[in-house]
Amino acid sequence: MPELKDIKDRPFEERAAEVQRFIDYYSIEGDARLIHPEVLNSVLAELGAHFENIDEEGKRSLAHYSNRGKHVGMEQVWGARRAEFKAWAERWAAGYEISTRRELPGVNFTDRSSKTEGMRQFLGELTAYAAGCIQFSDLAERLRARFVNFGIPKTERIKITVPGYNISRKTGKEKSFAPASFPPEFPRDAWDKIKSWRR
Repeated sequence: MPELKDIKDRPFEERAAEVQRFIDYYSIEGDARLIHPEVLNSVLAELGAHFENIDEEGKRSLAHYSNRGKHVGMEQVWGARRAEFKAWAERWAAGYEISTRRELPGVNFTDRSSKTEGMRQFLGELTAYAAGCIQFSDLAERLRARFVNFGIPKTERIKITVPGYNISRKTGKEKSFAPASFPPEFPRDAWDKIKSWRR
């Protein structure tokens, strides 16, 4: 991979184009091509991410799997943009259901249900990887599962296991699960939304 100094010295447009290629390939193939975390970090920083605000609690937060677990870290990095993205994702989901006449699957929690869990994780996982809080292998595994799992029967969905998450009360061990999915049209639209935040 290139040296950090070389990445920082490259024009924004060049770095942004590399992220765009990452998003485009993922949107078509469902696989994440390797991208240097500092490329993503530097582009997100120019789009409004404040990685300099992350403290130790924020790092631990971003390393979590769930949106709820990532809350503190996402607030530190994005501030009000976090809630803005959540509201935008909800509008996107509603528009998708209207235009396709197809109801999106929901994730059920004890206190609520969410059709945008995977959509919000898209920004959360990109942020966590850019911040150095998760490895590329984790990012790639989760993104692939979210893409592939959309619209297929539960029995055919890709399952993953995340250390320390989804612990069985019976065995005390992690249980595998299928990550929340999103339509293949979502990543490009989400990236366009994120790009609109450029300072």
